[in-house]
Amino acid sequence: QGALDKDIIRRIVRAHINEVRACYNTGLAKNPNLEGRVAVSFVITGTGTVGSAAVQESTVKDAEVGKCIAKAVKRWKFPKPQGGGNVIVSY
Repeated sequence: QGALDKDIIRRIVRAHINEVRACYNTGLAKNPNLEGRVAVSFVITGTGTVGSAAVQESTVKDAEVGKCIAKAVKRWKFPKPQGGGNVIVSY
């Protein structure tokens, strides 16, 4: 419904990459061989807050890592989308 430039979304995600890394490092402490990819689906509301965030897909063998990342994404703030609608993102 709303519009938000992909570069802006990428910039916000990169600004918070240490939060994502902290989730991974927590999992790594439990399993030194931990590896994989986590895709998170989230909704940016018309006010720029994240209304919901959930693991869309994960190849990481520790579900807590994905949950931690999704929880972190819920705290992030984005610019208000053009048109004021929701923006659905998979990252």
